[in-house]
Amino acid sequence: MQERSTRPSVYSASNSPLQAPAWPLVLCFFLAAVAVFQWNYPGAFLLWWQDDVQVYARAVNDWLAGRDPYNASHWPLFFLYPPVFLFLSGFLSHLVPAGWGWNLFSALHIVAMCAIPLVLARFFFPQSWLSPQFALLLFFASPRFPAVLAFCEMNVAAILYLAALVGAVPGLRRNRWLGLYLAVFLAAMIKITFISLLLLPLLAGRRQWAKSALCATAVVAANLLQMALWPQLYSGYRWSLVQGVLVQRNFGYGVFGIFAEYGRKLHLGAQSIPYLLSILLAATLVAFLVRLRFRLQESNSFGPAGRLNHHEIWIALVVVTTILVNPREMQYDMDIAIFVAFVLLVYGLRARRLLWLMAALFVPALLVPLLIHSPRLYGMYDTLLTLAGFGLAYRRLWREAGVSQMAFDAVSAAD
Repeated sequence: MQERSTRPSVYSASNSPLQAPAWPLVLCFFLAAVAVFQWNYPGAFLLWWQDDVQVYARAVNDWLAGRDPYNASHWPLFFLYPPVFLFLSGFLSHLVPAGWGWNLFSALHIVAMCAIPLVLARFFFPQSWLSPQFALLLFFASPRFPAVLAFCEMNVAAILYLAALVGAVPGLRRNRWLGLYLAVFLAAMIKITFISLLLLPLLAGRRQWAKSALCATAVVAANLLQMALWPQLYSGYRWSLVQGVLVQRNFGYGVFGIFAEYGRKLHLGAQSIPYLLSILLAATLVAFLVRLRFRLQESNSFGPAGRLNHHEIWIALVVVTTILVNPREMQYDMDIAIFVAFVLLVYGLRARRLLWLMAALFVPALLVPLLIHSPRLYGMYDTLLTLAGFGLAYRRLWREAGVSQMAFDAVSAAD
């Protein structure tokens, strides 16, 4: 039987590939987004500029001076990072001239925020329409502006995400995931939720179960080691987490955060429902992806080199799942999730007018404060939008896998 390609066009509504919007249109949309941001968030840069980096600097300075970095005087912005963050920051602070640490971190953060959409567009989802300028527009002019808010606050998560994404590139290309494992190990010691990025090698790589399990075990062991080596600091870290997350109700924008906040409003008392729903969502999404992967394998949807047809869409589904399974999704998580969700929506809806699709997602977000009165729940829109992108793309890829199976069966029968 002659070898043939079963890969259908990603945009089967038309054989011609989508093209990125023209520069003038991108610029006009960007200027309109800037105006809307100023209207929605007046004075945001002055109010939130470098909020998180100020918390880091204050905690590290307290620790270096022999004071408790986890103390009530830091209210309302508590230091929510484990002792290893203090040791790493203290070590790095001695490698640069006095006063340069703040500037160096700020510069790295700005580079990371600008590089994340470019890395995603170039190496994860290389579509003809996802030009560098359009990728930046999608990232910074997304509904509710999570990327702009994350840019202002300067959380370390952006740097950690960029390290993980760059580390994943050899894995996506040649199934070499060591860089990602190292990045996840470091990131998850600082923010345990980064362990969800191990879904990338598990679902997008080949034969990575043992290495992913080893990395996860190393992360757990490192956190237990912190508890054993610095019990007083670790106790302060846990107290700070309770104050900064549970007492202040900073639950994030994910399913856990939505139900935890509504449970508080309805006076349901001690709640297990948000935890159970978060676990159920994570298990369901992973199970759906595993089932889809088997269907794609059964339908001969892998090319001669073992590369999955619609590879970019599959990777997008996996990446967005790594964020949705995170129980505490913040601006620095949702900016990536919405970017990837747009890629999935373009595919799932067979969209041809990209700026019109952006506007259709953008305008309803302006109504969120009018319909939802709690600022802690505004991010519900981000989560629902991301889930919609996942569902629509999943549905289309599932159907196209069935078409590939029927075509393969027909050719096999003819031979």
